[in-house]
Amino acid sequence: MAYTDYQFYTTKYFGDAVTEEEFPKYAERASERVDSITFDRLVDGLPEDERANTKVQKAVCAVAEVLHQIDSIRKASMDTVGVVKHEDGTVSKKQVASITSGAESISFVTGTNGTADSIYARASMDKKVEALLIRQVASEYLQGVVDKKGVCLLYAGI
Repeated sequence: MAYTDYQFYTTKYFGDAVTEEEFPKYAERASERVDSITFDRLVDGLPEDERANTKVQKAVCAVAEVLHQIDSIRKASMDTVGVVKHEDGTVSKKQVASITSGAESISFVTGTNGTADSIYARASMDKKVEALLIRQVASEYLQGVVDKKGVCLLYAGI
């Protein structure tokens, strides 16, 4: 179950990157990622302290936006992979990267070239980068937040 809802996302986090229809999917995924980062310390419930509870929900919202951005890049990348479908040379599902007039040369965008300098693009291609980005984004909100037992959510010790 997700640790936040769309109303919190729009009214307290002030998010607008994820639509209301998509939010449940990304909130659920983000909650799972936060569980992983916090060693499942939130499985028994969110902290009762209002400030800590808000920080956990904001962390989920931030991670949801990151996951949405990464998915958007992956989908855009897949949309550039395709074939020339028509005999007249028209192209389906490909973006033109460059056109040369002399000797008529057309180059198409493939994969995520052109966006590889973005951290989100790198995360879309490398799971380690994705994990680090998500941990970094969540940690901004979870730093110093404790669970119901008083243990810091990010504490990795015994």
